[in-house]
Amino acid sequence: MKVITKLNVMHDVALVTLNKVPANVDFICRIFDRLDEEGINVDMISQSPLTGSYVSVSFTASSDDMVKIAKLANEINAEYPSVRPLLSHNNVKISLYGEEMPKYHGIAASVFRVLKQCGTDVLMITTSSVDISVLVDGANSDQCIAALTEAFEL
Repeated sequence: MKVITKLNVMHDVALVTLNKVPANVDFICRIFDRLDEEGINVDMISQSPLTGSYVSVSFTASSDDMVKIAKLANEINAEYPSVRPLLSHNNVKISLYGEEMPKYHGIAASVFRVLKQCGTDVLMITTSSVDISVLVDGANSDQCIAALTEAFEL
């Protein structure tokens, strides 16, 4: 039985990382409320573990929203100078899906072995019980997609 049954690709993805964000849900809520007010559709979200009284929050969105995101990041930084925004675009999200994933171990290890062979760095990872999504630089994405497709016989 195949564990991974589907591979989906989303091109031209922006990655936003806000470093040194005050570690309280009120502040993080305000960030995402402002994104919502701007009509920015957020996809992947990741938060680092607490470091002192700060965390880093990363999320992805369409690169089409980069101007709005940059403006918002600058506003947040002006209001809260501790927050250090980093933005990149032209990234690609690759999602691997399989309803049987919860029954098996080593799926993530297999994915990382394939990506290692492609010589790419993973910019962001999110998972659920039935999928693993990785964000990679657009320059290496075609090779990664082909390698993952072959490795999982998709």
